[in-house]
Amino acid sequence: MIKERYQRVLLLCFFGLVGVYMFNLPSFLVIILLGITAGYFSYQEAKERESIEKVENARLHTQIQNVTFQADIRQEQLAALISNLPMPLILLDRNGEVLLFNDSFAEFRQSKEQRRLTYVHNDFERPVYRFIFDATLFEREIRKTIVVHEKEYEAYSEPLFKNNQFSGCVIVFQDITKIKRQEALQKQFIADASHELKTPISAIKGMVEILNREGFNDEEIRKDFLEQIEYENSRLERIVYDLLQLSRLSSEQLVMKRESCDVTQIIDASIASLSYKANKKGLQIQTNYENKEPIFVDPGQMQIVINNLISNAITYSDHGVITVSTLYRGDSYVIEVKDEGRGISKEDQERIFERFYRTDKARSRVSGGSGLGLSIVKSVLDAHNAQLVIESEVDKGSSFQIWIKN
Repeated sequence: MIKERYQRVLLLCFFGLVGVYMFNLPSFLVIILLGITAGYFSYQEAKERESIEKVENARLHTQIQNVTFQADIRQEQLAALISNLPMPLILLDRNGEVLLFNDSFAEFRQSKEQRRLTYVHNDFERPVYRFIFDATLFEREIRKTIVVHEKEYEAYSEPLFKNNQFSGCVIVFQDITKIKRQEALQKQFIADASHELKTPISAIKGMVEILNREGFNDEEIRKDFLEQIEYENSRLERIVYDLLQLSRLSSEQLVMKRESCDVTQIIDASIASLSYKANKKGLQIQTNYENKEPIFVDPGQMQIVINNLISNAITYSDHGVITVSTLYRGDSYVIEVKDEGRGISKEDQERIFERFYRTDKARSRVSGGSGLGLSIVKSVLDAHNAQLVIESEVDKGSSFQIWIKN
């Protein structure tokens, strides 16, 4: 642009000199013509500059619109992300004033009133208020477990700094209720397993110590103790086997090897293996197969389920008949194991799937049960997406129904 101006000035000077010396034009006339020409050039230059500025302004305006639009989208996305986070979150500025909180955090408020909230003046639940107060006051990272509405939360405060100055903090609350419950169940399971294993081990140890005493020669007691040791050893094997089975069923990598099979054959095999136990108690096992169509299950795991259900029916029955049936109900294949035994109370029905839980501890231990059978049954059926329905009345018997959608 500057170069063009110099060129125009030189060109005007040249034409002025030509006009004066070659055409003998009056000087004032040359000056007027030069002024008109210079004005024309300036006008054209201004128009060109204005046109360029319009184009540039339009381009800048478009860029600003695009940046603003993108910023609005990102702000909306960020707001949507924070709002829909499954864990409660709150952001406070350097003065402890609440800048934002998500929908999950709103559950910590005692009212839904729209008003200014700070770390001191708010309507938060007491444990939440105390944590936010400390996080803002101490201006440092804090991690603490709190209880709100009977739920346990891991509260975590992260301070924010700008130019080494505290500028606020973000606080997140993670629901750890399930984790704590699982930890408690795991501790209880370890304690129960230790107790169950300790009982037969202590019995075996005590009898072995007596048998190894110097001068012991009572053959009748020796025979009785050896039988008891064999029994306790079998019980130990059963507990360990069931524990390994439960561990395997709890593994996320467990794959059910399903195939089309006739469940009645599995039932017949279970009855054959448990007939001696039933005959010993004077119990009769009968079958009622309304349907023999094949279903898609893991035959090995289903064998374990049916074995456990029939074995339990024998254990908790002193008389009567145990009936195993197959039938269709709607689109579900139903396997039912029904007995006329002691039955299960409503209170016990809610707990029978807990590991090592027994409705009659003395009877179960005498029978050699591990207390894990129904836990295994539940785990196998869950893996098959099948349901177990229980109908029972004390002293009138029980019915366990497996519902499998075919």
